[in-house]
Amino acid sequence: MTKSLNVFDRVPLRLASRASQLAMCQAELVKRKLAPIATEIQPITTHGDRVLDRSLADAGGKGLFIKELEKAILAGASDAAIHSMKDMETNFAPGTEIAAVLPREDRRDALLGGYESLADLPQGAVIGTSSVRRRALLLHHRPDLQIKLLRGNVIRRIGLLEAGDYDAIILAVAGLKRLGLDVAYSPLSSDEMPTAAAQGALAVQIASPTNERARSVSAAFAEMNCPIATAEVTAERAVLAHLDGSCHTPIAASAKYSDDGMISLDGMILRPYGEAAHRRQIVGSADDAANLGVELGASLLTDAGGRDFLA
Repeated sequence: MTKSLNVFDRVPLRLASRASQLAMCQAELVKRKLAPIATEIQPITTHGDRVLDRSLADAGGKGLFIKELEKAILAGASDAAIHSMKDMETNFAPGTEIAAVLPREDRRDALLGGYESLADLPQGAVIGTSSVRRRALLLHHRPDLQIKLLRGNVIRRIGLLEAGDYDAIILAVAGLKRLGLDVAYSPLSSDEMPTAAAQGALAVQIASPTNERARSVSAAFAEMNCPIATAEVTAERAVLAHLDGSCHTPIAASAKYSDDGMISLDGMILRPYGEAAHRRQIVGSADDAANLGVELGASLLTDAGGRDFLA
């Protein structure tokens, strides 16, 4: 590690991050974990951050938050990129790899607006979200709700709620906790609102090590990786990959590791407006996480009668 430290004394380890407040907070978290390695954060405003007038699916998918950071890594302008892993499609840039998955934060969804549950929402309430999964789940439980597009950073979204544009909004508990915001919210049960694959997980993406600096970068993150979180998100992302790795299909996937080395995997697919849904659970060895995700994805497709069910 001494040699690695010397490499970064000459040119600090450069972390590419989206420029949003939450993304920068997450990058700072990684920077603190890298100490005493000299590190600098490079904020990048991605296309996904600039386009706010349509859903992520309509604007081009999850890659809108990722591709510009990947380009910075591949060009050698950055050494690593810090991502909310749920924003990553199942396929990412060739020549890159995941160096670490950090210990997971609370993966649940949060209801903001002064209501404790979906049942408490008034008839016809206007709910803000940009997630196709959240929209489908909300309408699956409450077809009377009006789902209205909500894009932008966390602070902007909360501001629109407070301005009265929405009766309630759905955000990730993980983001609220990482930002340390003093805002009231009610975590939603995973029984009612199963979560997105890799929700609450941070990933460090690097260029595949082919030279001394890249190998030093890889080594710097090695001890940061959480095997439990890695096993969980591997299973969840395998469900996505088998079904539809984009953000166009309402898919929930959540794996939970147990002390006996097993993981329980919960998956759900829905029609775009929640008019039909299929859900299954499976248990298997964490060492076989990827195959477990494929098995669950295949079972869901069988239950749904094939791929025509997918949006």
